[in-house]
Amino acid sequence: MLNRLLKKPAPEPVPSFTKRRFFGTEQKAFYGRLRRALPKCYIFPDIALSKLMIPSNPDPKIKRSHQDHLSGRKVDYAVFDARLHLLFVIELTVPPAPGANPDTIPIAALMASAGIRRFSWPKDNLPSTEQTLRALADYSAENMAREEGDAGEPSSQPGQPEHIDTIPVVDSIIVPRTASTLTLEALAGMAPQGALKTSYPHVWERICLFCTEPRHLHQYLHSLSMQDRGVKRAGFSEEALNEIARIQVANVGYLQTQTAPERASWNDVFTDR
Repeated sequence: MLNRLLKKPAPEPVPSFTKRRFFGTEQKAFYGRLRRALPKCYIFPDIALSKLMIPSNPDPKIKRSHQDHLSGRKVDYAVFDARLHLLFVIELTVPPAPGANPDTIPIAALMASAGIRRFSWPKDNLPSTEQTLRALADYSAENMAREEGDAGEPSSQPGQPEHIDTIPVVDSIIVPRTASTLTLEALAGMAPQGALKTSYPHVWERICLFCTEPRHLHQYLHSLSMQDRGVKRAGFSEEALNEIARIQVANVGYLQTQTAPERASWNDVFTDR
């Protein structure tokens, strides 16, 4: 009996778990678009509001009350520059639930109060690659590189918060000052009929992704040929093939080819035989 009293209880067994996917397919694709559009930025998903802002009222009671508005609330993405200064947040909105509390202060109002810029898109209608690049053109690699060359001053001035609730799709496209690669505007000019964009949207999206990377774009366009695939397939329409050919020709001018050193004569080929 004494042995039973002194005997230690058996340790609780470790519960069983399995890894969970962080992103769904559509969310993963959207995150890839953000990475392409913001190559010099750090993008963190599911960030709590309490990590991005704090109540500014010094009164402890009011401070606790205001802190409650942040509790349990998140933004879908928070985007930072290379110095980890918050640039803006992205919120993917959903229609309000029938039982939602109408008195809850919306995140948009909280962002405006803190002077944090906010982009918002419907969760069930995420922007395409082209729309993402247009909306976030202010934070492109070129603009971010220019800001990094400044004397470490923040891009926005105190007392002048920037706030955007929704970013409409605009007709203008930001074109880099130095045309070292193809641009979305140039692509649109080479495909006026929109055959690729309409009939082969997945191909058009990949072309838009690679338009600033001439070598990758060249490899991808080359992979679209039936000869490269090695299998017989349906192929593209004549209009789509014409658009692909125009893009290929234009992209060749941006390829940075490395020329081999000149040989003294063709006989050098046989020197080591």
